[in-house]
Amino acid sequence: MRRWLWPGLTAVVTATLFVAVALLFGRSVYSRAAFGTWDPRALPTRIPYCDRTYLPGPHVNRAQIEAIGNAFGVFAFRQVGNTADGKPIFARPLPDSVRHRYSGAPLPCDMGVYLKVGADDYVAYGLSGGP
Repeated sequence: MRRWLWPGLTAVVTATLFVAVALLFGRSVYSRAAFGTWDPRALPTRIPYCDRTYLPGPHVNRAQIEAIGNAFGVFAFRQVGNTADGKPIFARPLPDSVRHRYSGAPLPCDMGVYLKVGADDYVAYGLSGGP
């Protein structure tokens, strides 16, 4: 009876290891494709959001983020996504009614996004390129 246990146990362990490696590899590939880095725990070299790309800038705190305004109004600071390892991405996006107010291509959702890396520590990512 013990002979039958080992082949089954070996198959289960092998399948479990295969699934674990596939998940880790998939997460790394997703991180590379979406955020420009193979290591999902690293700070992204870019953040895609709202059909635009944002590039890293300085560290800021929440008070500095709140002090930034624009001519369209003050909009809520809210989470708009996560990195591959779950770091939250925040922005103060323009509502669609404002983004589509003018003729031509819609305005960007926001000029910057913020990656939360500490209790009151964010990395500001600025909009890359033009319309």
